[in-house]
Amino acid sequence: MARKRAPCAPLALALDGSVLLNVTSLLDAATVAKVAAALAVDPAALFIGTTVPKAHRAQVLTRIDDAAAEVAARIQAQRVIESKRPPRKRRP
Repeated sequence: MARKRAPCAPLALALDGSVLLNVTSLLDAATVAKVAAALAVDPAALFIGTTVPKAHRAQVLTRIDDAAAEVAARIQAQRVIESKRPPRKRRP
């Protein structure tokens, strides 16, 4: 079952190697609206990040890598399945 897509990225990887978690969803709608208005951005595009402690960074990155590998495997498997199906007959 497909999950509802988050309005903004749940996390970000910074150039310095740190991992940021988006805490916007933890705030009430009024606060998000105020911050978005002050920054002149769409509330759905707002990313308020907090760093993941170094002690947990390796675990987060490992989970991201696992999730990416799973997605790639699912896409590849679907392509293989679709390539083995007989072509659909088109109606004239």
